[in-house]
Amino acid sequence: EPMVAPKHMQDGSVAVTEQLETIDLSDDPVVQRPISISIHLTKEEKEVLVPLLKEFRDVFAWSYEEMPGLDPNLVSHTLNIEL
Repeated sequence: EPMVAPKHMQDGSVAVTEQLETIDLSDDPVVQRPISISIHLTKEEKEVLVPLLKEFRDVFAWSYEEMPGLDPNLVSHTLNIEL
């Protein structure tokens, strides 16, 4: 018999309770590639994590054009107005 999922596994938005800092993975001053990481990382953890993320920044999709399987109807907004 199916069981009900625990409350923490239910669908819906989840508030981020951890404080974050934004870092830019881009080497280009014109293009930004922001991500958020915990402010609670140790200096040593951050010194390892940030270069690793920069090395593999090409695996992230930074625009919809970089997500070829994404349905435009899912990410497009339309206004129901008459002109």
